[in-house]
Amino acid sequence: MTVAEDAERSSLPDGRRGARGWPRVRWRWVTGGFAAALAAGSLFALVLRGSGEWEHGLPWERAFLLHLDPTLPRWADGLLVVLPWLGTNYTLLPLVLGAAAWLWLRTPHRAPALQLAVVQLGSLALNVLLKILFDRPRPDLWPKRGQFALASYPSGHAIAGLSVLLTVALLLARAGQRAAAALVAAYVLLCLYSRLYLGVHWPTDVLAGVVVGAIWLWTTVKAFR
Repeated sequence: MTVAEDAERSSLPDGRRGARGWPRVRWRWVTGGFAAALAAGSLFALVLRGSGEWEHGLPWERAFLLHLDPTLPRWADGLLVVLPWLGTNYTLLPLVLGAAAWLWLRTPHRAPALQLAVVQLGSLALNVLLKILFDRPRPDLWPKRGQFALASYPSGHAIAGLSVLLTVALLLARAGQRAAAALVAAYVLLCLYSRLYLGVHWPTDVLAGVVVGAIWLWTTVKAFR
């Protein structure tokens, strides 16, 4: 490679460079972050199992769920039933990968495209692995409503919300779309509450998902900085 070619290559944004232009430490952050998130979720589950109330929820969890207000207006209740369908990994997967493909193929923003794809695939993998490993029954305090699948632990919506959707919010904020970023962040909070309101998760399922998702978010942000 000539000096001129090297200068031209180094002047390109990170997303336009080839694989050789990306520091290897980024992929160490990705793999290390995935391992750390999986380990944190596993440790959290093992501690909960040791309490002896794994299948039926801890006493404070049952009390918390039973004290949630079930008398919301019909429009608010309907909103909490419908909105979580947009925040599950199964809905986000084609949407996020489609957006990542568009960014990769049609714009110069290849680093954000790859970041979105990595975060989404990691979120899905963490959710499925932890659900298979620990297979916690869902709450049975009242009939469950809305979208839910597989085991209760951890909350896949919490993992996806904290990692995937907040990655979207960060990218929007960097692009100057702060109002849109704030809306995405508000949606994440609403979605977390809905998982408890609809009776499909124990509070510790959601808390574990937040922890796992936050670790995955932080390490992938570091990886693609």
